[in-house]
Amino acid sequence: MTKRIICSGEILYDFISVAKGTGLAGASQFLKKPGGSPFNYAVGLARLGMDVAFLVKIGDDGFGEGLREFLSSEKVNMSYVVDGAGHNTTLAMAAVNEQGKPEFQFYRENSADVSLTVDELPPISPQETSAFAFGSIALADSPVGDTIIHVFEKMKANGILTVLDPNVRPLYIENKPVFKKRIKYLIPLVDVLKFSDDDLATLTDSQSVEEGLAKLETNPAGLVIVTEGAKGARALWRGEVVQVHCPRIDVAETTGCGDSFIAAAISKLAPLGRSGLADMSLKFLRNTLEFSNAAASIVATRYGAANAMPTRREVDEFMQEHKMGPYAER
Repeated sequence: MTKRIICSGEILYDFISVAKGTGLAGASQFLKKPGGSPFNYAVGLARLGMDVAFLVKIGDDGFGEGLREFLSSEKVNMSYVVDGAGHNTTLAMAAVNEQGKPEFQFYRENSADVSLTVDELPPISPQETSAFAFGSIALADSPVGDTIIHVFEKMKANGILTVLDPNVRPLYIENKPVFKKRIKYLIPLVDVLKFSDDDLATLTDSQSVEEGLAKLETNPAGLVIVTEGAKGARALWRGEVVQVHCPRIDVAETTGCGDSFIAAAISKLAPLGRSGLADMSLKFLRNTLEFSNAAASIVATRYGAANAMPTRREVDEFMQEHKMGPYAER
């Protein structure tokens, strides 16, 4: 039986001001981009050749139609897309003001992705699922946050590999206490936990990765990964620390790098399942981190998020060019 990865979280359109320094008040032209961290890594997994589905509620407005078309074109399975008849699509407007600080305005009234309830969930078979990956700002909202946790608990109870990427975005999260409460509940339970160094600093109020990790009560049988931008990434596994570095590249922008990283990591870890994860070697973990670093590095050379996700062939060619992983000089 072919098993499928399920991703879940927010889906929206970002409208990003073309002008710099005007703020939202002076912005007149915007770039429209499909967004949402779990949406991005669902697309990333599909481009890496994985069988992936997205669990989400999508509105029946024109924006929702565009999101459905994008998912379909990227070969993301839509069996778990719930029809949000009468609901809108979340829109996020973004611009940089005179002080160089980002300004955001969200339009989430009657938004479909926020309103997904447990009663609306389609039939989901854990036996047909290899991994459940979720996170980001959807966990701050209700009822969708509780709905995602309900699915997580079902998957965990059935021995399915679970992956959490909190992807903390303080400017996007309206209900911070609820978000932190849910993240605190999930951290000791998930099998794979991925943070950026900024996520860790925000959640633990720490000055360093080491200090932040020391404050967390993680799953003792789980894998913890921390991405550190240009410094690379590190993982904690069985009391060991595995660290890999990023190759030198010309950075265009970093939007979507973390989503590409976790997509690449899931593509390697999901086939193992929870039982296989327990037997994972440090060599396999190092290769997984290097593969994920390569995917994130490719995205950093491009503009966009979901649109910038690489294919497996592109990641392999990048690793060969930069002598990473199996192509490293011995």
